[in-house]
Amino acid sequence: MVKILTSLLNEYLKKRTPKKITPRSYFYISEAGRSPFDIYRSMVFPQWYPPKIRRLLEIGNTTHKRVLRYLKEMGLLEAEGVKVGDDLFHGVVDAVIKLPDEESMPLEIKTVGWKEFERILRKGVPSWHSYIQLQLYLHYLNKNKGKLLFIEANTLEDFMMPLEEYRPEQRMKEFTIRKNPRVIGETIEKFKKLKEIFVEGGVMVK
Repeated sequence: MVKILTSLLNEYLKKRTPKKITPRSYFYISEAGRSPFDIYRSMVFPQWYPPKIRRLLEIGNTTHKRVLRYLKEMGLLEAEGVKVGDDLFHGVVDAVIKLPDEESMPLEIKTVGWKEFERILRKGVPSWHSYIQLQLYLHYLNKNKGKLLFIEANTLEDFMMPLEEYRPEQRMKEFTIRKNPRVIGETIEKFKKLKEIFVEGGVMVK
């Protein structure tokens, strides 16, 4: 009966139709750390996620909402879901927080799997993708520093481990990131050129 139920759930998620692709004149800030080919592919082909990825995304959404609720209850949340951008980039900042004796700053929350969380701990630095994303948030909000908060997703699906050895902790790791004008400037120039190429190729509109 369990196998039948899991099959039914997976089949249901497989049938979820991807969003229709509509031409746009801007990049998402979340795309800033991706390769031009990956961005091109997402603009041309509708994104379809397999059942496992859909379930992991929902875990991330639930964790995200819970963290925002905690921050609000603690009186540290100034704003959430803040839209930023211009003609080149559009994005939504997870939250703007105000810690004791600190200036208000953007907060980006990332839920990652066990392997990615271990990699972050081992290297002691956030992923480049997350770093660039926060740099652009700092640029558009005109802030000098922000926070990246990584939270372990707590799933057994992304690595092999005997169930009796599994100890769900949902560990957290934070990074304070200072604004880097050079990186921001280079990123903006790179995407201005990429937009010209995509507009000329009919992938984007002006």
